[in-house]
Amino acid sequence: MLIRYFIILSMIRILFKSISIIPWPILRFLSWVLGHLAILLNVSAYKVTKKNLIYCGFNDEKLIKQSFLYTMELLFEYPYIWGNPNNYKKLVENPENIVQDENPKIFMTMHMGCVDVMLFLISEKNKGINILYTPAKNKNIEKAIKESRSEKGAKLIPANMSGIKSLLSKFNQKEDFVIASDLVPHTNKETYSYFFNQECLTVDIIEKLSFRGSHNLYFIYFTKGENKKYKLNCNKISQKINMLEMNQLFEHAIKESIPLYGWEYKKFRKLRGNQKNIY
Repeated sequence: MLIRYFIILSMIRILFKSISIIPWPILRFLSWVLGHLAILLNVSAYKVTKKNLIYCGFNDEKLIKQSFLYTMELLFEYPYIWGNPNNYKKLVENPENIVQDENPKIFMTMHMGCVDVMLFLISEKNKGINILYTPAKNKNIEKAIKESRSEKGAKLIPANMSGIKSLLSKFNQKEDFVIASDLVPHTNKETYSYFFNQECLTVDIIEKLSFRGSHNLYFIYFTKGENKKYKLNCNKISQKINMLEMNQLFEHAIKESIPLYGWEYKKFRKLRGNQKNIY
């Protein structure tokens, strides 16, 4: 079993490395070919993307297709940077916009494009930063991804109960963090707010940490770049924020580049009332 584990792990590493040496324009072209085929087949991810956009008030067929095609790019984009973390530099313009702040800080972000591109950029500029993340279900893939995500010096904290306890301990020690807080929380707590005027479960950890007042809070996200895929945006949040205010910041950023957001994620599930989810 141990030999089999290392063989599979080696194969995954080789796959990531092989994809990482292919020029990005070629990978993007392949993703768009697969994306158009997936739209014709009306695959599940496309249907979820369509339902989410319509539910949030964006009932535009061209926009829906464009958003899904950006999602399909991620199939190649993640292994492209996992195989070579320095590839993130080929995808981001204005990386110097990231703040250099000696005070304890929290970078709040969301799933605009490839989150790992953002994580490599931040962890290279802020050595030893803590990243709250969701582990992959497959242990071989998880090990390979974790090795890559840690290459720039980041410390990974799993988004589960033990991970949250570790996060709070490190927070009290005035360490820095990156938290993507736009997904449905992993806990059973019923923390509801509104996203594009629709009620949904919302991660409350930014609200809780913000109100402690010990860290500077920054909102960091991607929009569509002019010369590369992404443009980096980093804004300091001068006041303590609650869940609704956090979601409103997300909404404003999404409206700058609507197709870049991860609309394929099932955000509107575990709802209150008769309709438990929209899917």
